[in-house]
Amino acid sequence: MKIKAAVIGVGIQGEEHVKAYKTYPLVDLVAIADINEKRLNQISSKYSIQGKYTDYREMIEREQLDVVSVVTPDFLHFEPVIYALKNDVNVIVEKPLATSIEEAEEMVNLAKSKKLMLFVDFANRWNPPFAIAKERISNGELGAPLYAYFRLSDTKYVPFKMLSWASKTSVVFFLMSHTADLACWIFDDRVSSVYAFASKKYLKSRGVDTYDYVVAVLEFSRGGKAVLESAWILPESLPSIVDFRAEILCEEGSIFIEDFSQGIEVASTKYSYPRYASGYLINRKYVGFTREAIHHAVECLIEKKEPIVTPDDALHNIKVLGSIVKSIEEGQKVPVL
Repeated sequence: MKIKAAVIGVGIQGEEHVKAYKTYPLVDLVAIADINEKRLNQISSKYSIQGKYTDYREMIEREQLDVVSVVTPDFLHFEPVIYALKNDVNVIVEKPLATSIEEAEEMVNLAKSKKLMLFVDFANRWNPPFAIAKERISNGELGAPLYAYFRLSDTKYVPFKMLSWASKTSVVFFLMSHTADLACWIFDDRVSSVYAFASKKYLKSRGVDTYDYVVAVLEFSRGGKAVLESAWILPESLPSIVDFRAEILCEEGSIFIEDFSQGIEVASTKYSYPRYASGYLINRKYVGFTREAIHHAVECLIEKKEPIVTPDDALHNIKVLGSIVKSIEEGQKVPVL
């Protein structure tokens, strides 16, 4: 018996969720919702999806769903997640869970009280280099991690052209949600305190009121440390809009990850690094780590297992991100409560 799924928000990342559901044999993607009617009709036609709604509430009420993906902008997750949970629908939501600790706590508490899945798509846990790093550290061959550096930055294309809502979020929520989760997962620990600093000059002067860059030092409860660095001011002349790198120093070894070029460089009218790992159509089949993350959540839902991303992981992530913002504003180290 197939489970019935739907997607709220079918923009760039929402379409990835659509593709993931369409490639899982035990899922019937019955509907999508988006306030942009042109985009709604385009995705509905492209993927032969019967139900299409401009109001997600109507969709949830009518479609008798088992699971819904919420893929709205960062700051608009709360209402559709809460509405779905109140209507007894399991939820897969894009990272970050929320942009405030209070909203995140309410979502997590509601999901727990109703015994429903609330799975945040920290898809980089399925990104091969990071998954291998986690495996090699967990099996003990490198000893305990002592220090890590994660850089995840975008070119100016993202705040100026890709996101119409860049001023309503920041690299803290849009990018560091990934790296903060990876750090906690790889260290297998919780963050106890944060010190961060940032610049809000270049983008703000050009009409996008958000941070140019943020650097955060995370201190873990068992003594490890990680530095996260994210920026939205890399030049558009770079061959990829995303620059992703990591170094993990352990007691008995180290891991170095370069996820910038992903192993392929193409020179034509411009020089580019095609980004295929998160999701790509290869030999007419959709593959990638976003697909694997969503398939994992669906599999756990069907088999009644706990996913490797828990609601408590998602809530701690928001507490870390909120502490980063607080540290920037106060100019001092702050505890993660």
